[in-house]
Amino acid sequence: MKYFKSLKCTKCGLEYSPSTVAGYCNKCRSPLTVVYDYSKLREVVSKELFEKRTDGIWKYVELLPCSKENAVTLGEGDTALIKCSKLSRKLGAKNLYVKDETKNPTGSFLDRGSSVLITRLLEAGFKGVYGVFKGNLGASLSAYSAKAGLKCIAFISGKIEASKLYQMIAYGATIYSLNKFKELVLGDDYFFADNADPFLVEGEKTIGFELFENMGFQLPDFIIVPMGSGGLISAIWKSLKELYYVGLIDQIDCKLIGVQAEYCSPIVDMFYSNKEGKDYRDTIAIDLAFEKPSRGAEAVKALKESRGCAFKVSDEEMLSASIELARNEGIFAEPAAASTIACVKKMLDTGILDPSDTVVCIITGSGLKDPLAALKELEKNMALEKFIKHKVKVKPRLGVGSTKILILRILSKESLHGYEIWRKLEEAGRSTSIPAVYQHLKELERMKLISRDKTEVVGGKVRTYYRITSKGLEFLKALS
Repeated sequence: MKYFKSLKCTKCGLEYSPSTVAGYCNKCRSPLTVVYDYSKLREVVSKELFEKRTDGIWKYVELLPCSKENAVTLGEGDTALIKCSKLSRKLGAKNLYVKDETKNPTGSFLDRGSSVLITRLLEAGFKGVYGVFKGNLGASLSAYSAKAGLKCIAFISGKIEASKLYQMIAYGATIYSLNKFKELVLGDDYFFADNADPFLVEGEKTIGFELFENMGFQLPDFIIVPMGSGGLISAIWKSLKELYYVGLIDQIDCKLIGVQAEYCSPIVDMFYSNKEGKDYRDTIAIDLAFEKPSRGAEAVKALKESRGCAFKVSDEEMLSASIELARNEGIFAEPAAASTIACVKKMLDTGILDPSDTVVCIITGSGLKDPLAALKELEKNMALEKFIKHKVKVKPRLGVGSTKILILRILSKESLHGYEIWRKLEEAGRSTSIPAVYQHLKELERMKLISRDKTEVVGGKVRTYYRITSKGLEFLKALS
């Protein structure tokens, strides 16, 4: 902690004293970042110093913003870097590794950040932490708060995986629905945390330090990172820059690759067009679904400074990658975490990754967090593919009922918007509600049987037109 120099705004540059405990700049509301005295650190930090320690993330205490003596730890960090021999042969990437963060105490990389954040809050005299949590962060902060004797209050929406909610409850967190957020008044001794918190980032960056050690104090050609809020990829880029600042590497010769779910990909859109997209939708990768990522600008900067790039992957690709990783390497990753494996295939297909390059995929969370949802979704898509190709009967429970088939037949003739589809259904004697029609469209789109064709504004309202895809046409052909 003695090398902790200041907190600095990532946008306006305003600096705050190291005694400050805050996540965002008071002036411009941009995220803060921790700054160290790197000139002094160059005199004390060495490869030998880190190599002889065995304290998980706390072996890097000189580059953390709190004291090791006060550390709230559950044994996080020191996760394995695993060579994926079978998957390497299958994909055609000879030097494929995974950094297995599923082995952290609550099953995700966020335990690294929670250890640092909760330690800092304990040092500063806070009584508790609260926030609007999707899943993994809430579970992690609940566990570390329990260890520290702090109160954890979690506000949740309907978009949360049940197993992660159960974790929060088991660790003693107080749970409220999101509509109670503005009603509940908490004192200044409760700290608001989210995925962009600078102290979380400090813990998360230790993945980069460990990776450097794991590879014999070298860097791989590529590191592939899932992106939600942009916090993790910003953290890893910070770790690589700090290795350079303290003199442990002469240059940063490693490209970062960011990956997002195709249904919610604002950082990828910002990277390629300098603006966020619109009309994002639900994805199975709930922990990656941030329509307004707080550290999105930093993530884009990290990608560009490292000369990397960004990819989108579909829910089906993530689910398939999760199964491939489990069956070939014995690592069960949740879909969001397996997005990095799905990305390897795209990199090889586009020629960005040469088969001889060394690539590390960060596997951020365990598939045990919500295995049933992943398996059910994969079963549905596999059954659909089997039906189209081999005429194997599709069970109604797999989601292709008579109403959806009728919608596909309607769209096989022309591109239509939702209200027109509803009218055609009514004319065909299929009585249903308009909201139900949109639910059917959403599910057909998820199965890639239809896609959005165009949008237009009529009378101040946006109309979205849908068209059948080639896969949808193949499905209808198989039915006949």
